Amino acid sequence: MRTRNRLARLLTDHAVIRESVVLASGRRSSYYVDCRQVLLDPEGAELSGQLCWEILDNTDVRAVGGLTLGADPLVCAISAAAWSQQRRVTGFFIRKESKKHGLQQWVEGPFIEEGTPVAVVDDVLTSGGSLATAIEKTRQAGGVVVAAIVVIDREEGGRDAIEQLLDGAPLHALFTANELLASDS
Repeated sequence: MRTRNRLARLLTDHAVIRESVVLASGRRSSYYVDCRQVLLDPEGAELSGQLCWEILDNTDVRAVGGLTLGADPLVCAISAAAWSQQRRVTGFFIRKESKKHGLQQWVEGPFIEEGTPVAVVDDVLTSGGSLATAIEKTRQAGGVVVAAIVVIDREEGGRDAIEQLLDGAPLHALFTANELLASDS
């Protein structure tokens, strides 16, 4: 519980920005959450990796990935946390568009092989667009999505959209935006 409380404090203090912004979904919001401010810090990376790995530890997941740039720090943190527990869980990144040269891949990293059980991750879930793309591209590359994790669920409809795509695999959120906003007041 101490790990979760400390990560919540870091997110509230350094990632939640209270100002009017337009989100990637096109919607306007009275706050923005920039998780990279915490996930790219060594303490935040370690804490988020530990919490996510606790969720995935009892699964057969062999790779973790998501849409670049939001998922990148979390992918690395989870892979490192798994390794610290003697589990090899490789990371992969999904491009926002396929590479225009070489192998023209969408997925970068040691993805392993067809049928690999994977978890898809993202920093913030709003409408679900980024996570939906990650699920689609992961499946196209041959991965079997066994779980999805987000650091923060803004509770703006994304959960319902993603749960429909997951075919029964669980969607976990470390926090809801309301939890963090309430602790900020």
